[in-house]
Amino acid sequence: RLIIRMYRVAHWASVSRKKSMLSWPLSVPILVLYRLLTEWLFMIELPAATQIGARLVIDHGYALVINKHTIIGDDCRLRHCVTIGCNVNADGTQGPSPRIGDRVEVGAGAIIIGGITIGNDAVIGAGAVVTRDVPEGAIVVGNPAQVVRLKGQGTDSGRPQP
Repeated sequence: RLIIRMYRVAHWASVSRKKSMLSWPLSVPILVLYRLLTEWLFMIELPAATQIGARLVIDHGYALVINKHTIIGDDCRLRHCVTIGCNVNADGTQGPSPRIGDRVEVGAGAIIIGGITIGNDAVIGAGAVVTRDVPEGAIVVGNPAQVVRLKGQGTDSGRPQP
């Protein structure tokens, strides 16, 4: 919860800094302090410019890395050692980053890369490497990630507990 509260203040500072030069004297120290605390103390790379919806939960956030162009929806849950990033283009520039829907759960050690979309209510299994779109309500596991079940199919009507 502390990381998310710090992120919200830093995100405000990041947005304010871009809108008005008058906010620079307040925004810059906030952003520097945020970066020092999150990256050096907590070992989490969650840039202030990242777009994150309401009620994100980070369980055991150690070694979490999220690209600043990633978009994360509401009510998502990320576990430790998760990487969410972009591909690097042939010219060395960053390619697009993932768009993650609402109520998505991401297991420990999962990697989500590229300009892909993760549908609402999806579950990304621990250690999965996701490089393609994930449909809404899907459960994906493995390297490369494969859909093993869609919500409402199989033996239960909902998502399994991680």
